[in-house]
Amino acid sequence: MGYLFFIALVAGMLLLFYRWATRKQRRRKQVLAQDFPVEWRKILKDRIGFYHTLKEEDQRRFEKMLQLFLSEKRITGIQTEIDDLTKVLVGCSAIIPIFGFRDWEYQNLGEVIVFPGSIKRYQDKDNEAVTEVLGRVNPFQNDHYVTLSKPALEQGFNDMADRKNVGIHEFAHILDQADGEIDGIPEAYMPDELVKPWKELMYRKIKAIKQGESDINPYGATSEAEFFAVVTEYFFEKPGQLAENHPRLYEMLTKVFSQNPKRRFRLNFRSLLNPYGKRLGRNEPCPCGSGDKYKNCCWLKKGAAAS
Repeated sequence: MGYLFFIALVAGMLLLFYRWATRKQRRRKQVLAQDFPVEWRKILKDRIGFYHTLKEEDQRRFEKMLQLFLSEKRITGIQTEIDDLTKVLVGCSAIIPIFGFRDWEYQNLGEVIVFPGSIKRYQDKDNEAVTEVLGRVNPFQNDHYVTLSKPALEQGFNDMADRKNVGIHEFAHILDQADGEIDGIPEAYMPDELVKPWKELMYRKIKAIKQGESDINPYGATSEAEFFAVVTEYFFEKPGQLAENHPRLYEMLTKVFSQNPKRRFRLNFRSLLNPYGKRLGRNEPCPCGSGDKYKNCCWLKKGAAAS
């Protein structure tokens, strides 16, 4: 009897350990098995130009990456509501830069904090000099916290012609930090042979910005870290223009991000996107792509789930 009890005890402990060790994979499997919310897909179609550049199978992969990110990362509003739009825009800011990677995780991301306006940043220990920014990354122990201005987050996706996207900018800093330091050299996923030429090119470009001989946002010349974040915005907002004006920089970024967006960004985004659009109407085509009216398709599923 004692021997059987011991065997049962060991088996129970092994089972508990197995469930503990596989809890993340099991939870992710459950998330991926869920249908992608139709309201989120409408936001993608109305707001996210990058989503329109993808083939259908890649759009489905983008959606699943978005589902996983939003199921695992906490987004907190400070005196502002975190609605579906805010969640999806934050998630897209995170997914777009890593879409070319396989199995990438933001392990160093603790939380995303959204403010209703600009964010105060204190310049010295006495809290006397204050500036206002639209986003920043705050280190805390082993995690980093992204803070974003809600209006700036929305504007970043509303205008794809200004080469500015604060969400992508701040997540570029998080990617940069994956090797332990936000220094403009994302060695965690940059091929080793690119590190030296990247440094040389970065300093040449920063010098050109300071001399007024570049169309890159002047903010990119304030530090190496800001240069990487600024050119990441440029790369994902106006890749064709970046490739034309800075071919070597564009080429290196395609290797850094494992993406070549200029091949896909030949679309009229003004005709595709509807950033200020109305709520999805009952008689409009269902965004799930079924061909039926919304009221006869996913609207019924939404009503059933709510009841």
